[in-house]
Amino acid sequence: MTTDAEETLDEATTQTVEVEDGTLEIRLAVTAEDVDAAAHLFENELRPDAVRRFLGHSQHHLLLAYDDDHPVGMLTVIELTYPDRGTEMFIYDMRVAETHRGRGIGHALLDALEPLARDTFCESVWVVTGTGDKNAGARATFKSRGAEEDAERVRYSWRTKVE
Repeated sequence: MTTDAEETLDEATTQTVEVEDGTLEIRLAVTAEDVDAAAHLFENELRPDAVRRFLGHSQHHLLLAYDDDHPVGMLTVIELTYPDRGTEMFIYDMRVAETHRGRGIGHALLDALEPLARDTFCESVWVVTGTGDKNAGARATFKSRGAEEDAERVRYSWRTKVE
């Protein structure tokens, strides 16, 4: 038996969308089991401590695209607030299973992001992506939404020593 709170959460976190060759559901991951079900979409093995920490932050969001209750796409976003720019949404990762690419799932995930960004008062969305062939589809998806490529910035990253 579901409670009223569970039904409200389900309504707020689930959307049925049309894509090429049918429909799929986009759900906001709210439990570790949700994330575990999508483990095959992540680049590395899931770390339970990191999953708990991610889900414990209200500024972290994981949207999952389901085809017949099987996750086939994901969009991980993080809200960032800057003193001079307000709150922005950073797309940390977007992936669609190879078997499901070219069906509009990336677009559907980005469409589902729009109301989430509005509900969390994010004024803009941004992403950093690679320039190789592997990311050509993602770049085309972002550009088709009116995103502008910023050729003036270079990304630097390094690892910290965590004990």
